[in-house]
Amino acid sequence: MNRDSLYEIAFRYKKAKLWRKLWDDEIFAVKLNTGEIGYVCIMGGAGEYNSLGLYVGEGFNSYRRMLEGIEENVSAFKRHEIMVSHKTLQLVLDEKVALAPEEVEEVRAYAKKAGIRLSGKNTYPHFIKYEPRYYPWKVKTEEDMQNLYTALEVAVFIAEALSTKTPQEMGIHTINFDKEEVACFTVEDGKLINCGSIPLPEDTEEKYEYAEAKDEIALETLKKLPQKGIWETELVCLREPVQDDPEEAPYYPWALMVVESKSGYVLHVPILSRPEIEADKMLRELAQAWERETTCPKEIRCRDERTYALLKDLCEKVGIKIRVYTKKMNALDEAETAFFNSTREVNDVSELFAEMDAIIEMILTADKKELKLMPKPLIEEFKMLIAQDVFPDDLAKELSKKLNGL
Repeated sequence: MNRDSLYEIAFRYKKAKLWRKLWDDEIFAVKLNTGEIGYVCIMGGAGEYNSLGLYVGEGFNSYRRMLEGIEENVSAFKRHEIMVSHKTLQLVLDEKVALAPEEVEEVRAYAKKAGIRLSGKNTYPHFIKYEPRYYPWKVKTEEDMQNLYTALEVAVFIAEALSTKTPQEMGIHTINFDKEEVACFTVEDGKLINCGSIPLPEDTEEKYEYAEAKDEIALETLKKLPQKGIWETELVCLREPVQDDPEEAPYYPWALMVVESKSGYVLHVPILSRPEIEADKMLRELAQAWERETTCPKEIRCRDERTYALLKDLCEKVGIKIRVYTKKMNALDEAETAFFNSTREVNDVSELFAEMDAIIEMILTADKKELKLMPKPLIEEFKMLIAQDVFPDDLAKELSKKLNGL
């Protein structure tokens, strides 16, 4: 598999125009060379964001989450985390401005070699990988390219078959989570093979491993401190991506918010990259922070199971009462809102995740001239979210109308 092969099938897909024959909720499956099953979503029927999305295995659950939408009352940090938790490989038929300079040159080089004229709307194939809590990045590995190629090849053959058949006759229906199965296809010897129905991945809740507090000195120090107050906590995904290696996708780091319930005092705990690999460091830093305050909590209330899993062992070893607290935590809410609003905005698509409500309001109230000044990647990201039914129907119609033609 090489990128020329991927461009070849991408331009065949563009010519086949499957988005004119299927809607984004008419999901079908493909058999991948790895033995896994991929689930394919075709976006573009509304004339906006034009993309093929491939969800490999349990990655389909991120599509399920998007389809369910986001609860109105979640915190700004949680809303941001949900929006950056997509897991999919995508071919996006995009504008030149949405691609990095090296990607533009790559497309142009292939087009010149293949005798393809790059003109019109959504002309440039853009291969993007979405990983939970990572910034969207270029598809790079041979396995990802092969998987995307397989999905695109099946899509091309399905488009051809739909010239004489309906989606229903091919077993392709609007997604129904109660039914929990979709039609599966493969291509063998240049022919489309219908493999029958195949189950959707089981909708499983995320499980968290319990962290172990290993620093015996820090634990003994905490045991000697007086226990005072109730502290409210949550592990949050920050809004600004960080990049350690220019060749690797930026990631969204984490912070442990720790707030004294009565006073609203915020404990300073350093930001860390990934809690699953730095849990011990985070717990040590937390213990040292309380040592500097010369006090230890009497009780810790955790926003969710993830935070509880991080802190449970430390609390039990020190003798601190800990529990998941489902009622409102005003001190934590206020501290998170202030922290979220104070963090630096990034001039790219992450603005969408960080200030969703404000951007929606701006789109709905702006005139056409003002909308044309919006960053192109931001417009495309909104079109993708509209296509995936993230917004309520009435709002989606208003946004589509405002963004039409941009």
